[in-house]
Amino acid sequence: MIFVALASSLGVATACASARAASPAVGVPPSSATAAEGFYSAAQVDRGRDAFRTNCVECHSINADFTGRAFEWNWRRRTVWDLFRRIKETMPEDFPGLLTDQGYADIIAYILDANGYAAGAGDLMPTDVSMSVIPLGPGARKTRGMDGTRS
Repeated sequence: MIFVALASSLGVATACASARAASPAVGVPPSSATAAEGFYSAAQVDRGRDAFRTNCVECHSINADFTGRAFEWNWRRRTVWDLFRRIKETMPEDFPGLLTDQGYADIIAYILDANGYAAGAGDLMPTDVSMSVIPLGPGARKTRGMDGTRS
C-alpha cells in the first residue's frame, strides 16, 4: 500500500486518498519544526523508556531491534508515522493496541532519542501529521550522533 511519498527536496508530503484516511486526523506540521529543534520532549523519552521496559523488553531490546544499521536499513523509506502505526497495530504481540495512542507515541520518542534525534520543547503527539514527514533510515536528519555529540 502506498502510504506517503515524501518530496524530500521540497519538504512536502503528498498522499493518496486512501492514505489520507489512515493518516493522523488532526494537527498541522509546525512550520518551524526541524530535526535540530526536536520533535519530542525529554520528559516524553522518560515516559517512553518506562513504557518500553514495561511492555516491550520481554521480546525486544532498544539497541538490538530499534537502532543501528539494520534498523536504518529496514526503515530507510519510511516515516515516524509508519513506525507508530506498525507498533500500534502489532504490539504487544499478544494484545496489539493495548497502550493508549500517547503511550505508543512516547515509545516512538524513546526510539527517536536512541537513534540520535534531539529532544525539543513539546511532546510528539499521536495526532500530529508531522509524523508523516519525519523520515527514518540512513538519510534521516539527525542532530546528534549515537554517542550523544551534535552532528
